Amino acid sequence: MRKVPPSLVLPGHPDHVFLDRLAREIAGRLGTRPADAFVGAVIEAIEFVLDPIRTGRTTLSELDNVEKTFIGLKIEHFVRDLLDAPKGVRDLTLLDHDVDIKNTVSRSWSWMIPPETYRDEEPVILLAADEDERKSWMGLMVAREAYLGAPNRDGKRGVLSSAYANILWLASGVAWPPNRWAGLDMKRFRELRQIKIGRRRAAMFFLENDRRITHRTVLAALLFDQKDPMKRLRANGGAPDVLRPLGVALLSGRYDAPLARKLGFQLATDDFVAVKPRSDEELNLLRNAGDLD
Repeated sequence: MRKVPPSLVLPGHPDHVFLDRLAREIAGRLGTRPADAFVGAVIEAIEFVLDPIRTGRTTLSELDNVEKTFIGLKIEHFVRDLLDAPKGVRDLTLLDHDVDIKNTVSRSWSWMIPPETYRDEEPVILLAADEDERKSWMGLMVAREAYLGAPNRDGKRGVLSSAYANILWLASGVAWPPNRWAGLDMKRFRELRQIKIGRRRAAMFFLENDRRITHRTVLAALLFDQKDPMKRLRANGGAPDVLRPLGVALLSGRYDAPLARKLGFQLATDDFVAVKPRSDEELNLLRNAGDLD
């Protein structure tokens, strides 16, 4: 587990007053749940580059270095939009200050600060994503040369690990939501997408993924060519009509969460799960709820 040193950016620290003002501005722009907001932007950027539907990739380890760099560019755009902050000379402007955004998906936290940023000791938003721990960090730092290592060929300088205590953490070790694609056979997923009739495609997916909780974004990708993909998950023309004669119930978090809990499944609003009863107790619960004959 990663150990982050406690921040020394407290009253009396040379960067405290300035970074505290920026931190308050960022918190105000992110709203009441700033950690969740920025983690959402990070996950969205990562999934955009992974593009699991087309490529079958679901982990950062499957990306090359150029693609990992592109994640940083997408996060820059998403965070700027999230903060509703204009682009200035650097990545964005806050309180009339130019602010760089630097992201790393490396275990070594390799933030590289360009000369134009550390030359004038400008502020930087530092983002880090750890896929193994499924956590993210967001902090603010003044790009002082004392906090940076030797320059590379481009003049960029990495943040020294000994300088991490000079980062004001806005969010530290925030847990990611569960990976919605984890455990899926992506080769088979793309094969299923070729089935022409939407309700049969969805039914086949659930038959092959019995008792797997699946988010609607995965199902929307499965039903990518349907004008109303969610309709294919409802009775009266959808997958339940195919599954029910086979003794399988399709439950929705929006409508069936209490029943799902009795069966041992915790469904969020946008989750679905197919259940083929494994006991008389499960069968009776589903019959009494009208989900099976």
